[in-house]
Amino acid sequence: MPRQGGLAVSPPHRRGGAGLSDLIFRAVCASTARKGVSLTAIKKALSADGYNVKKNKGRIKAAVTALVTKGLLQRVTGSGFSGSFRMGRMPKESPARPAAAAAKSRRASAARRKETKSRGKQAAAGKGSGRGNKRGAKTPKKPAARARRKAAGRKRQ
Repeated sequence: MPRQGGLAVSPPHRRGGAGLSDLIFRAVCASTARKGVSLTAIKKALSADGYNVKKNKGRIKAAVTALVTKGLLQRVTGSGFSGSFRMGRMPKESPARPAAAAAKSRRASAARRKETKSRGKQAAAGKGSGRGNKRGAKTPKKPAARARRKAAGRKRQ
């Protein structure tokens, strides 16, 4: 153990085993419910695995939200963190493409990027310089109004 200022410092303890998102995913996979697994059922499965649900509510919430965002879980009912969940669509792993096909797609995407840039330039040219006053152009004051103010100022004196 390395010493730091006279005290022995140990590296942070890392537990082995599956992460929380893996445990949640397994709980949903193990379910046979047709309409998905409710959040309470997921929590019960986690507590059966020995996970402290009361202490780690926030972590569970974040893990479920992340799994829904990734698409691994699909929300069947409810909104946000609550509701029922089931397996999402598994991402298809495409086999490795040949190098020629990959190079062809790269060229095509570069051509598309170039085309969109030129469209943007054309649109900007049609609109004008685009460097106008963002806060709103001030209209010049009318000379008649100025003359009236000057005349009124002379009368007061």
